[in-house]
Amino acid sequence: MDTLTQAHSTMYGHDQAAAVYRNFLAWLFATFGEDEAQFRRGLINRLRLQPGQHLLITGCGLGDDVLAVLDAMGSQCRITATDLSDHMVQATREALRTRPSHEQACVQVQVADACALPHGPGSFDAAFHFGGINLFDTPRAGIHEMARVVREGGRVVFGDEGVAPWLTHTEHGRMAVANNPLWAAQAPLAELPACATEVMLSWVLGNCFYMIEFVPRAAGAYMNPDIAHLGYKGGSMRSRFEGQVEGIAPELKQRLYAHAKASGRSVHELLNEAVAQALK
Repeated sequence: MDTLTQAHSTMYGHDQAAAVYRNFLAWLFATFGEDEAQFRRGLINRLRLQPGQHLLITGCGLGDDVLAVLDAMGSQCRITATDLSDHMVQATREALRTRPSHEQACVQVQVADACALPHGPGSFDAAFHFGGINLFDTPRAGIHEMARVVREGGRVVFGDEGVAPWLTHTEHGRMAVANNPLWAAQAPLAELPACATEVMLSWVLGNCFYMIEFVPRAAGAYMNPDIAHLGYKGGSMRSRFEGQVEGIAPELKQRLYAHAKASGRSVHELLNEAVAQALK
């Protein structure tokens, strides 16, 4: 398959997928002693949604997260919910029929690939995904797509199975992984886009699911690499990074450092002058 694993198709690409997944969820929340509705409300709160905003939910599954948003926001928020499985999309649509018509009107449900979303850059105020990203052939693509379609300063919140690192060698962690190999997954921090700022990592459900939150900003994290260092070495982050040369003899380096300290001038300044003079 192009962007999702065969495992995803096996789990969600058949007529009984909704029933199987519902049984799994009942087992999951009972195992970790969590009230499902309360748990989902807590995840939705991480999005910090405001009235009038537009939320994207990828991998919408049975529509539980869609209903959680409606519980929190009513018709004050627009929702676009997607899933690659038409069985899951149908299950979400059926779940929506239990809601008032004015809430149903705020939700669009569609079959779509989370790794190649049919939406333009900055189309949403926030994006959410919980459960399923570990099944992507390229989780990086799914994460980057959420960041791409969320506006500057919006929020991306996603999570999936992954035992917290301090539990991997405990009985707690080993039992989880023995039950489901997906729980051996690590939080994919290295797959975040460069535009991710204000990154937060936490674990939920018995510390067996990671949650990652970030704010996409085109410029990424702020840094001014041209602020000069105080002290005898001088220079800046940029000059120390981009201005590296082949080096000088070790004894000459020590003499240079001593001269800089005695003269009150920086090594950066002295080297710049010396090189400029030599190039004349």
